[in-house]
Amino acid sequence: MALLAWDESLETRIPHIDEQHRGLVKLINDLDQSLQEGTAGLLVSNVLQELMRYVKDHFEDEEQFMLRHAFPDLPAHRREHDLFVTRLKDIHANFLDGDALSSNILDFLKGWLVHHIRGTDQVYVAFINGTPGG
Repeated sequence: MALLAWDESLETRIPHIDEQHRGLVKLINDLDQSLQEGTAGLLVSNVLQELMRYVKDHFEDEEQFMLRHAFPDLPAHRREHDLFVTRLKDIHANFLDGDALSSNILDFLKGWLVHHIRGTDQVYVAFINGTPGG
């Protein structure tokens, strides 16, 4: 069973953003599967690197999307992204230094992504759609 299942609560109804979010969910599930299977460290490192690359590309795309729509809270949203990227880099560096990838780390990644999509991302979606709360 996957650590994180995609469901309607994670949808922004912005097709390219939802596709990217599904990709992030898949990568987190790939990490979980590697941990469950005891996969060799090189594979885990490669998945972490892919997650960092994917996150960077997604965040840049999402921020450009918000910029095009003149989303006023973009600076705060960008700070959240930057903090997550920093944490992800720390996780990878610690892993390379010999720290095991733990279920706590996976719980953090899952929790952050779910909270961010259901909370912070929904704020800009509401703004762009002109709905209350946005």
